Amino acid sequence: MTTREVFINNKHQLRAGWRVAAYIISFFILTIPFAFIADFTSKTFKEMPLVKDGLVTAEAAIIAGLTAFLLLRLLDKRRFVSIGLHLNRRAFKELAWGLLIGFMMLTTAVGLMWVMGYEEISLAPNDMNYFLLGFLGNILLYIAVGFNEEILFRGYIFQAFIEGTNKWIPLITISLLFGAAHLGNPNVSVFGIANIVLAGVLLSLAYIQTKSLWLPIGIHIAWNFTQGFIWGLPVSGTTVVMPLTISQETGPDMITGGTFGPEGGAMCTLVCVAACVFVWKFFKPSEEMEKIVEEAVMTAPFKPAEPAAAASEA
Repeated sequence: MTTREVFINNKHQLRAGWRVAAYIISFFILTIPFAFIADFTSKTFKEMPLVKDGLVTAEAAIIAGLTAFLLLRLLDKRRFVSIGLHLNRRAFKELAWGLLIGFMMLTTAVGLMWVMGYEEISLAPNDMNYFLLGFLGNILLYIAVGFNEEILFRGYIFQAFIEGTNKWIPLITISLLFGAAHLGNPNVSVFGIANIVLAGVLLSLAYIQTKSLWLPIGIHIAWNFTQGFIWGLPVSGTTVVMPLTISQETGPDMITGGTFGPEGGAMCTLVCVAACVFVWKFFKPSEEMEKIVEEAVMTAPFKPAEPAAAASEA
């Protein structure tokens, strides 16, 4: 194997492993200047935790997206929309489907626990101003979380691995990393991490089936928002600020998830498996998105220059 072949594949593209390494290094380099902005944001809004967390997470999403944009344009010579963020009518449809799926998953899980007598739900004693602040703060936070985590876990790195291997190895690997990223969350449990890995499988399938990030982003946003704001339950172990309702779990932790929230219980497993089947069976890429991805995959940024034609003899 030549030195060139170590770095460049037979399609004249940087090999997947080097592309991933370039993304990780570039991401951390871009994090340095943004760290000062995040510190300023945290100090400025320290009395408003929802706003602070939402803005800091939005800044992280900007770093993730900007890193992908720079590498796609400068290293891979591809259009940014090839990452799965093409904005058209189909994008809004997939986003809407994602929001509906995420909402129905969590509401079904909570509803089943309520029917079984494992959940007590009551409206939080909030006035209208408190409700509006809670709604806006939580929606900002969970939109930022959805974009940030999907660009990081289902964006450039995931897609580079798919091109370098196949879709199944990256799906398993990224889903395990997605679970590992939550190991430091409060009240974490083995069952909770297993369910987050399963949620990672669902979100990865949502990308694979559409070749777009809009469906997984929608699922992610609605899952967190419904769990935290609407039903007032911990989101991956994190207590929610200013929820619409207060839910008290009274059943066994194996079913309800306990202090980690529904993601730590069997109801989450049930709805995640059902959603995986639904996404796998009923979604497929649009023709436009398939063309965009095909065009991107065929790009050859490191193709050697054609040798100049020999000068004709006199």
